[in-house]
Amino acid sequence: MTEKNIIELTPFRVDLTRALARRGERLLAANDLADEVAALEPLEAYYVVREIGLDRALPILRQLSHEQLEACIDLDCWNRYDFAADSLDEWLAAFALAGPETLARAFFSLDYVVQLLFMTQTVTVYDPDTDQVPQEDEENGKPRAMTPDGFYLLELKTEMALKIHPFTLLDAMYQYDPAGTQQLLSQVRVDLPTQIEEEALRFRNDRMQDMGFVTPDEASVLFSRPAARPSLPRSQKPLDNALTRVPSVYAGTLIAATLLQQALSLITDQEFLSLLEQEIVWTINSAIIVYGEKTQDIKQITDIAERVRDTISLGLESLLAKQEPDCLLDGTAAAKASDLLYVWGMTDLFRHGFAATQGLQQQVRQALREPRFRTWHELSDTQQSDEPIDRLERAFVTALLGRHPLHGGFDPAKAEDVKAFACLADIAAAQVRLQRLVEQICRQA
Repeated sequence: MTEKNIIELTPFRVDLTRALARRGERLLAANDLADEVAALEPLEAYYVVREIGLDRALPILRQLSHEQLEACIDLDCWNRYDFAADSLDEWLAAFALAGPETLARAFFSLDYVVQLLFMTQTVTVYDPDTDQVPQEDEENGKPRAMTPDGFYLLELKTEMALKIHPFTLLDAMYQYDPAGTQQLLSQVRVDLPTQIEEEALRFRNDRMQDMGFVTPDEASVLFSRPAARPSLPRSQKPLDNALTRVPSVYAGTLIAATLLQQALSLITDQEFLSLLEQEIVWTINSAIIVYGEKTQDIKQITDIAERVRDTISLGLESLLAKQEPDCLLDGTAAAKASDLLYVWGMTDLFRHGFAATQGLQQQVRQALREPRFRTWHELSDTQQSDEPIDRLERAFVTALLGRHPLHGGFDPAKAEDVKAFACLADIAAAQVRLQRLVEQICRQA
């Protein structure tokens, strides 16, 4: 049996293979699509849809459960604390491709406060018999329409260019469930929009926490000084109520031969491995929050997953180096790193990896005290050299000065690309590069 086969048969490798089998393209071709979609955890379902695109995901969308669709809307239709009706409109437009009944059924399957919130942001509801209805302005008036049952007068409120006109949506809703639609509009008419949004946000935040998307303040712990010693005792089991499976978008980054991957491949206890995978998912989700990124951009999410992977690997190596200053990344390093997984949580390992980059950042800040180097760094775009090497060096310095010091200026074709430092050798090489750059610029007349 070859070494390659041994790696493929490890429990962690099996888990990754299963995760990658749940990619959207494979699901679309599945004969038992309903069963395949039903088996997805909500976060997985969201990334599957986003990966293939809403315009092609209708077969999967029609199979989503209430919980899965709820997660999709929670992840996609909020800008921090504000509900984005136009984002929900994109999801509704995808369902509308299957006809009015599917559109209405999808809308009614949303969380009730989200239904209210969308309506309050798009239409004003009047009862012509009891409300004081403003006179209609023929020149600048907003479109109006009576509901099919004649109970309410609707006035278009939003100025957003929506793909599904709110009146079209309401017409489909009346065809599907007249009583439910009438009840919804009656509540939209009397409830305050701010109260509805506050309630919807509170429910949404609770569900996001269950998926590992913590608040920005909680996520910022990733960029804090790590504890000198691990907190004891280290849990060996995943949380019962947690969503633990690794989404395919994350799994694709974890196949790479990093110290983290090698250490995880040595874990044979499936329950403990599930805990570690759960922690990785939550650390990536926290990183998405702390970096201020949105989950819609799969490329950006993949980049963040890679940063988390590499920073955790760096944290493992950093701890090994503290235990054994002359430790080499040889065949025994993976086993020693695997032992650390029983002691340190993934968030703590990320923090140790982040801490390992701080000396490099301090070095570049110290360099900026040199007048000539600072002048070079602060040159305006029009004054900078057109030489490719100069662009790379500027990108290199800029990446080190961010909240999370990153490795930049490594690709001549894409100078702006950045990645996390994955090992101590990368940091040592960057220190040499920075020192050489400072000496070169400061020697210039």
